[in-house]
Amino acid sequence: MIRKIVNKIRLSIRKARNCRRCLKSVPQIERLKDSHVGERCFIVGNGPSLLVKDLEKIKDEVCFGTHRIYMLFHQTEWRPTYYCAQDSRLINSSIEEISSLDAKMRLVAIVQDTAYRRLKNVECIPLFIKNFYPELPKFAEDVSKGIYEGFTVTYMCLQLAVYMGFKEIYLLGVDHSYSIERLPDGQIKENEGVDDHFSKEDKIENIPQTYKSTLAYEAARRYADSHGIKIINASRGGKLDVFERVEFDNVVS
Repeated sequence: MIRKIVNKIRLSIRKARNCRRCLKSVPQIERLKDSHVGERCFIVGNGPSLLVKDLEKIKDEVCFGTHRIYMLFHQTEWRPTYYCAQDSRLINSSIEEISSLDAKMRLVAIVQDTAYRRLKNVECIPLFIKNFYPELPKFAEDVSKGIYEGFTVTYMCLQLAVYMGFKEIYLLGVDHSYSIERLPDGQIKENEGVDDHFSKEDKIENIPQTYKSTLAYEAARRYADSHGIKIINASRGGKLDVFERVEFDNVVS
């Protein structure tokens, strides 16, 4: 019991420190508000269904790229408009790649102090994560005050995209399936037939909790439906059926 209380206090202290750091970035974030009113965008995940040739088809679109998407850069001219990351362990192990990453803007949402310290000399905009856990997902209307945890970086991108004013948000390569995942009872399940591509390191560092990210996607859909925003899954396959599905080729034809 004492250990739980101490850990809770430590988490509160870390969140308070990081919140103060994020306050410095508020003016930059506020400039993003409604900067793409009425436009469409693509949120590109790192799932196995993502094809390099599809990236070529959206290289003139506004795109969000996440985590280790840079591992495909040598195969394509496509680059994300906005690069997003929120996993502290991944960020800590990818500082050099993030600092040299080719994107219009880098946005990071993290809790751990060590990641913020290592990002001190990296040109990026920090975002504060609210209700890190265990609360059910909420959807941030004003990301300058922080974003809500959704147990997937895609949820971070969705909140940013809505804040920027996009009315059509397409998901690509967001498969919502992994070769390994953590179940609600804490047990680890291995799923056969799922090739995690270049996301293996992410998976090992943080075992996905898809049942939690599913709740986040449902929260995003509820918010979008009530605000006249379309979130559409254009991924080639995968298990994300929360959103309407379309054929990617029809979107870019």
